[in-house]
Amino acid sequence: MVTLENYLKPLKATKKERFEALSFIRGNSSTSQQLFDLAINSSAKRSHIYAAWVWELYVMEDLTRLDGNWTKLIDEISKIQHPSMRRVHSKIIWLYLKDKNRYKTLPKKEKERLINTLLEWILTENKAAPLNFSIRILGLFSKDAPRLRNDLEEILLHSKRTFPKGIYPAIRTVFEN
Repeated sequence: MVTLENYLKPLKATKKERFEALSFIRGNSSTSQQLFDLAINSSAKRSHIYAAWVWELYVMEDLTRLDGNWTKLIDEISKIQHPSMRRVHSKIIWLYLKDKNRYKTLPKKEKERLINTLLEWILTENKAAPLNFSIRILGLFSKDAPRLRNDLEEILLHSKRTFPKGIYPAIRTVFEN
């Protein structure tokens, strides 16, 4: 029997092959949980990174697909170190939390875990995309947490840390007032 991980291993990073893998997942609904488990595996083997890319496409078709795995994602996300996997998960979280109902019902403990993880990413990540989504998510949270807004201002506007140019629109969005 071919496992999902073995299915993903020989694939290339082309969009065509990502969409072929997505079609495979759609046709084999029992593999969606395996896909998620591979996508959040922090060892970041090639198959895990590829799974994250396919997971992104799968969830973006229907964000409710994340509902059953949301808590596990929050529990595991701090362990993810690979920038491409961070991009995928921060983008998914951003899209998921843009829904006001989801944002409002997010438990305080999960907000705190996300805030801590995303602040860590802002301090350590060098790639623009995960930084961009992390800043946008923290910007959402900062509306309800003035202290977080102050921390973001200190890190993003007043620190000596240099950031990729691509994140400045996200910074402007957070501090537009």
